[in-house]
Order: sequence, then C-alpha cells, then structure tokens
Amino acid sequence: MKHLISISLLCFLCLGCSNSSKKNYNYYLNLVENQHEVIELVSNEGNSRILVSPYHQGRILTSTYNNLNGMSNGWINEIALKDSTKSIGGEERLWIGPLGSQFSFYFQQLAPIHDDNWKVPATMEAEPYQVVQTTPNYVKLSKKMHLTNFIGTTFNLEVNRKISNLSKETIQNNLNINVSSATKFVAFETEHQLKNLDTIAWTKDKGLAGLWSAGMYPGDDSVIIIPLKNNGRKQDVLTYLAALDSTRFVVKNNAVLFKGDGQYRSKIGVPPQYAPSIYGCYSKTNHRLTIIQYKKEQDTLYSNSYVSIQDKPYKGEAIPIYNNGSDFYELESNAPLKELRPNATTSHWHRVYHFSSTPSELNAISTKLLGLSLNDTNL
Repeated sequence: MKHLISISLLCFLCLGCSNSSKKNYNYYLNLVENQHEVIELVSNEGNSRILVSPYHQGRILTSTYNNLNGMSNGWINEIALKDSTKSIGGEERLWIGPLGSQFSFYFQQLAPIHDDNWKVPATMEAEPYQVVQTTPNYVKLSKKMHLTNFIGTTFNLEVNRKISNLSKETIQNNLNINVSSATKFVAFETEHQLKNLDTIAWTKDKGLAGLWSAGMYPGDDSVIIIPLKNNGRKQDVLTYLAALDSTRFVVKNNAVLFKGDGQYRSKIGVPPQYAPSIYGCYSKTNHRLTIIQYKKEQDTLYSNSYVSIQDKPYKGEAIPIYNNGSDFYELESNAPLKELRPNATTSHWHRVYHFSSTPSELNAISTKLLGLSLNDTNL
C-alpha cells in the first residue's frame, strides 16, 4: 500500500523544540551568527532583511519586513545549532528530487523502501555551500554533490545557487501589482542551475535528478491558497499521510484551501497540468499574505511522495505542500525531472513575497493574483 515518505523523520522529531513565532528576526540573527558565518541582504531602508547561512547549505534561514525587531517569517530549529544531526529548517532550502519511488535519493539503498530507512543525504543536509560572490543585493553559492538513488544509480552534479533581495520596483514588475506606501514587504528570489558532471547521460530507466525548493514557516492560522488550472477538481489533487476533512482541505471557487497550522501531519501535491505559476498563503493573525511564484515549465516528468516501487514514478506534483504535526508547514515548488546529457544543465527559480498591510490592501493583492478574496479563505 502506498504511503508518504516520512519527511518528519529527518528534523521533525522536534516535539520539544524551543521555537516560537514570537521571537523576532534579530533574535535569530544573533543566535546563528554567534556560531556560523551569516550573510544579510538588506534593502528598503533596512526594513526588508534576508538571513542566509552558507554553513547550512546556503539556506535562507528567515526574513523580515519590519527591520531588526520585526517578525521572523521562517521556522528555525534552535536545537540544530547544538545538535548537528538535526535540520536547521529555514525559510528556503534546495534539495534534489526525486523524493519518492525507486529513484529516490532518500532511502540509503536499504530494502524495502520504508519510512524507517529515510535519511537526507549529508551533501544536502550537513555540508556547507561555497560562497562564490556577495554584493549588497545578492549572494552566489555553489556545491558539488555525489548522490546515489535507491536502485544504485550514482549521480555527480554541480548546483549553483543565487539568492537575491527583491526591490519594490522588481516586486511590482514581477507580479504586475502596485504596492502601496502603507504596505510592508520583503521578497527574495532563489535561482538554481543543476549540471550533469557525469560522462554519461541520465535516463528515465535509471533515474533522474531535479531541483526542489522548499520553505518552512511557523504554524498558525495560515491557509494555503492554490488556484487550479484546467478545471482541476479536488480529486485531481494528490493527498498523502493522514485523512483530510473539510476543516483542513477543500476546493472552493476553483482554488485549493489547505490549512497550515503545523499541528496535523499531512501533505498535498498539485500535478503540473493543474498547477498555477503563482499561489499564496494567508495568515490572518500575522496580517501577512505570502505569494509564491516559481518557474513553471511544460514538461511532464515530476517527482511524487509515495514510499513504494512504482509503475509511474514520474507522475507527480509541481506544487507540494506539507503540514507538519509539531510546529510548522512548508511552501514548495518542484522543477521537472530531465534527461540530461554530460555537461548539460537544467534550472529553476523560486520567489517568495511577504506583504503586511490592512485587510483591504491584502485582499486587493489576493484578488488580483489568486482570483480569490481573502474573505473566502476560511477553513
């Protein structure tokens, strides 16, 4: 019987984690920089800040739109700063898919495929990235990786990662919206390039590799909003883990509404034919609307999250959303998996925009970008 990869096993044994959404950005900045090199990307007169840690695989640990004492947007596992076997979490990280199937990189070649054998390869979870270039607006990082999938196919690859702090003008141009002077904001873009360093081509029968962006956020009253394309229905959305009732997952006005409270371990995936290039997340408590925009391609080969040997291992999702059972939820995007020749590359970009303003201002952004009033997002 198919079931979901136990994502929680890597860092989510955190029921006792000391992590509070009330701790501000400056708290986490001081906490991390006391142990590791950090890079801050700062704009908007110091109000928009992004915290990057090369040691933690070049992750964006968190961000804020209200200067040093502003709310910390990302979820950080403080225990990981003392215990290197735990994941630090972070507001955006890069992993390499597939996540599920016989081509997964996450089961250590231990048969059978089972949650107990789940482990993130050290090259993605415990090894630092090399800083290539830093400027006031962006940082470039690089990492060479050696990975082996479940059936034993080895991959040698190089990842190049660029993290940029987006200006108000860029935000408005990217989203074709007007950001009022009363609206607080922070936004960033991560750009990735994956290169095949092997001397042979990667093929579907042996497994492929692909880019996967994911961000972790403290659970609250957040509702994830995903407008479905091509008349997508509730039954077209993949569901994993625990059963989901109408208090946690519905399709309303042709949009998925999924609860991100970090209190009920569950996951959904939107297949590429129904996935939009923009989706959102609204936290009424924090007066925050988050917009995710990513590189949406026409390819059809995508990773899924089933723990099993599969007949259709490339039938997956472009948008995975995960709700953890003890603290946080994740907003993600998948790049398609591609057959790459030696020295060939594939790329993916993922953008996160946080807006905080009056209900009417946030509602205007939601209505334009998501086609749904925030008044219709209650679960």
